[in-house]
Amino acid sequence: MTRVQVTVLVEKGFVATELALVQDVLRIATRLGQGIGFDLRICTTAETDLIEAMGGMMVRAAPLPLHDTTPSDHLVVLGGAGIRARFHKLLPRLRWSERMGQEILLMSDAASEWQRLNPDIEQITTHWQDHQVWSMANYETGGSLPLYTRTGRITTAAGMASTADVILSEVIAPRSTWLAQSVGNVLLMDRIRDGAAQQPRSENDVNALRLVKLETAIAAMEEHLDDPLPMAELAVIAGVSIRQFERKFKLFLGQSPAAFYRLLRLRRARTLIEQTALPVSEISVACGFGTPSNFSKLYASVFGVSPSQRRAQLSAKAAPRGSTSKSQGYQNAPVTLSPRSPRPSVHTAGADETLVQGTGR
Repeated sequence: MTRVQVTVLVEKGFVATELALVQDVLRIATRLGQGIGFDLRICTTAETDLIEAMGGMMVRAAPLPLHDTTPSDHLVVLGGAGIRARFHKLLPRLRWSERMGQEILLMSDAASEWQRLNPDIEQITTHWQDHQVWSMANYETGGSLPLYTRTGRITTAAGMASTADVILSEVIAPRSTWLAQSVGNVLLMDRIRDGAAQQPRSENDVNALRLVKLETAIAAMEEHLDDPLPMAELAVIAGVSIRQFERKFKLFLGQSPAAFYRLLRLRRARTLIEQTALPVSEISVACGFGTPSNFSKLYASVFGVSPSQRRAQLSAKAAPRGSTSKSQGYQNAPVTLSPRSPRPSVHTAGADETLVQGTGR
């Protein structure tokens, strides 16, 4: 049997949701593996072996070896307040692990610290809350927010619920796409999202928009995607004249309010195209576009492919071709194979951490 060694690093205040997902995904994969098993080891750099997560969950962890002569295949660093405080001390260990050929997955706050210490690396993914803070600090707005990004042996990820997608795609799928898909089915996942999938967030999450009083108008846009409001009404909602309204949008968002509104509707349409079976004609109506032909032209002009072509791409990617085996998996399964004082974690304890604690893991 092939054994895959996975080390998970936890520090005080770690994100319990991320740990639970790593544990469950690997546990189910080992149960279904048929020749592939995953050995999980929980480690810490703290001086105690009992580590408390946000929300009160406790986990027992072994000391993380500074220079392990036989490093595990994967090192997963969970997010949380504690990793921010210790990340600069962990950096030499990460550099050494990378040289030794270990695959490193940095979740949420860990990815954010990696970005802070490596500002010249462009392809880094963080949780959208961290991305917001970083963007404001660097006077940037917008930008792509994928679920995770791989650069060399380092994968940076948004963490939280997307942890399941990352583990399935980066740890399990390279061994067996069939196994990754089977685990996803057990977890009732309709699909395994690849790294290019965008983080679900509102376009209204940037504090700078609140300072210039655009958040109310954008919220109104998001609530009326199927029946677009006229610009005059949106200007009234924002409490400014139409001329001021258009000037603010161009100044702070780089485009007219009409273009911004249209892009919101197209992004919603893309989600429906990729994640539902609704007919293109119904999606066109649901997103406030006139005729399906006009909608298809606008969609293609922004995303480079028509709605029907995108559906065909997804169908082709999901369809098995040729002979398959459980060890090799479907050839086309829908899985991508592919020093400053620390600030507090933006991820606060909530209902999800409380529920994880109650599982008794």
